[in-house]
Amino acid sequence: MRIIHTLDEMTETARGWLAGGSVGFVPTMGYLHKGHVSLVEAACEECEISVVSIFVNPLQFSTRDEFEHYPRDLTRDIQLLRTAQVDVVFVPREEDFYPPDFSTHVAPSGPLSERLEGMNNRAYMRGMATATTKLLQLVRPDVAYFGQKDIQQFTVVRRLVRDLNIDVHLRSMPTVRESDGLALGSRNHRLLPNERKAASALYRALLHGKSLIEGGEMNPAVVEQTMAALVSAEPSISLSYVAVCDPDTFEPLQQIAPKTMLAIATSIGGIRMNDNIVWLGDDHWLM
Repeated sequence: MRIIHTLDEMTETARGWLAGGSVGFVPTMGYLHKGHVSLVEAACEECEISVVSIFVNPLQFSTRDEFEHYPRDLTRDIQLLRTAQVDVVFVPREEDFYPPDFSTHVAPSGPLSERLEGMNNRAYMRGMATATTKLLQLVRPDVAYFGQKDIQQFTVVRRLVRDLNIDVHLRSMPTVRESDGLALGSRNHRLLPNERKAASALYRALLHGKSLIEGGEMNPAVVEQTMAALVSAEPSISLSYVAVCDPDTFEPLQQIAPKTMLAIATSIGGIRMNDNIVWLGDDHWLM
């Protein structure tokens, strides 16, 4: 396994990809878990060359303090990726990725970036889009892998790739969950025991919304209100939003129909947590 730290070395390495076959890329912010591993396994299985980036992107955080407290364990991450037989791990340094005179950002606009996670945090969308664009240009993968839990990030990047003519295919992979349904996330370990127990309400709310739809409820407001009430019953949870919307545009729906997303976001102990499931029709769900 090759570990690359400098942008120049990553660029030179990427120039030689054509001779080695297809390249699968998994962008991460480190502190890897089984959800990341599922993406890595897909990249290793489907492509000849697998690349994983580990970069805690400061532009995605509201404050420097929040950035500094993001969990990190590079030694553990490297060992995990070595076990998974990843070919290249790209760990750029912040001072190289964003030099002191850095002044060019990718700023998505329109409903895709302004709804849900973008309602109150446009800086996150700009930071995510800027870092992702740079990584795609540096690594030059054939396929990039994302988890469904971050469906809005995936959708914004899909539009970004289309609009900027970046030659990469994007793959969205199923959410990996803990035994009680909580979506795996790098910040989950920071929850106190009572907060961790309360966090399972996110998935319970999604399942309750699912059962309402399967029972014939087609009014989005009823589903949203019921889900919100279930989550709000947990005193340690601060609800940010519950949405029943189109999974491609995030537009609110007048009536539930096949291809409907149920999304939820909360703050628990100051930790941002979000989750979603998508109804494709009949008994088919992306969960």
